[in-house]
Amino acid sequence: MATAAVQVPSSNSAVPGSHFLTVASYPRSVTTAPPDAEAVSSFNSLIGNGDGSLASLFLEDCYWRDLLCLTWDFHTLHSPEKIASFIRNETKGWRIRSLSVDSSTHVGKPKVSTVDFEGTLKGIQSFLTVETDVGRGRGLVRLLPDAKDKGKWKAFTLFTTLQELKGHEELNQERRPTGLERDAGSNGKNWKEKRTAEENFEGDLEPAVLIIGKVCSFGQDQFLTVTQPKARVKVG
Repeated sequence: MATAAVQVPSSNSAVPGSHFLTVASYPRSVTTAPPDAEAVSSFNSLIGNGDGSLASLFLEDCYWRDLLCLTWDFHTLHSPEKIASFIRNETKGWRIRSLSVDSSTHVGKPKVSTVDFEGTLKGIQSFLTVETDVGRGRGLVRLLPDAKDKGKWKAFTLFTTLQELKGHEELNQERRPTGLERDAGSNGKNWKEKRTAEENFEGDLEPAVLIIGKVCSFGQDQFLTVTQPKARVKVG
């Protein structure tokens, strides 16, 4: 007598390289002592240590993905041991100086969030602002209670990325020119007049980078000229 094939959910399949997560116990209320603030405070207090003690703030099966905040390179660190090893072996030092919880928007504020695919494992998710020795960035952390450490909240995943360099910030949002200023250094020109002068590289303005090339469009060779006056880059 034939038997029907048993369908095994993909979530229960042992795929090479996969990691099964044990469902963590979640406290009914975390409003009295937000774990995100405590975790960030602990991170900042240990960040200057070169002994790898910072790794104690991460779960056993954790990931830290960094884009240029730690060093001038991309890093994916898996497990506290890899994080501790990276800290101890980075002889040139790393650039992160501090993290802070980003509560500037409703979306970025700390909130309860699911961290697994099926939506059964809940933790705390919070957006972060990152301060480095050369710039500023953003981040995202997901915290889970560590059953092996008396339920202490630790980082399950951490993402950090550099967004701007100090002294070379993009002129956007609150830094965007209003068009009303006529400062002494602009020879009395308004924003539109200064913009036109920059686009045409008038006066002593010169592009820092000149790229020469051509493209083929509809069977015809054409030369393109694109300027980015703020970066002083000219493509021709």
